[in-house]
Amino acid sequence: MIRFFSKYFLVALAICISANFIQAQELTFDHGKVDFYTSSILSDIEATSEEIDVQLDLTSGDVKIVIGIKTFEFEYEMMQDHFNEEYMESEKYPNATFIGTIDQNLSDLVDKTEVNVTGEMTIHGVSKQISFKSTLFKKDGYTVVKCKFPIVFKDYNVEEPSVLTKSVATDVELKSTLYLK
Repeated sequence: MIRFFSKYFLVALAICISANFIQAQELTFDHGKVDFYTSSILSDIEATSEEIDVQLDLTSGDVKIVIGIKTFEFEYEMMQDHFNEEYMESEKYPNATFIGTIDQNLSDLVDKTEVNVTGEMTIHGVSKQISFKSTLFKKDGYTVVKCKFPIVFKDYNVEEPSVLTKSVATDVELKSTLYLK
């Protein structure tokens, strides 16, 4: 009888350990930021969001990122209002999302590794296939993800108000540093 229970206990223990190992391969956002920068005739425009939902599966390379448009903070409230109400229409299109994959095996990530990321970016209700490079490395118990790439807003049907046609840039540089655990 004891052998019977011991056998089931060992099987149950192995399943629990395996489940924890598999779960540990799924990383989520702990802290970090996404910045965007663009210049215009009137001024340089910068904004930062530190509220990002990130899921990265180290085994499959699947990645999902969701950023609330309204979470981007600007230097001036007027810029933030204009960005959300007139430019991005964030009431109608509240999130920007990226769903894609990393084509390298990350299960034994140790050194700084440059990876190719491909997938679908959705902004302003429009989805486009994009590719970019990202650097991943371990630091202080975190997996750090860094990347930088341009976004052309007109590709996503984001139109600047006609009054500002010459003063607002049509593309931005997106840069992120994400700490995942």
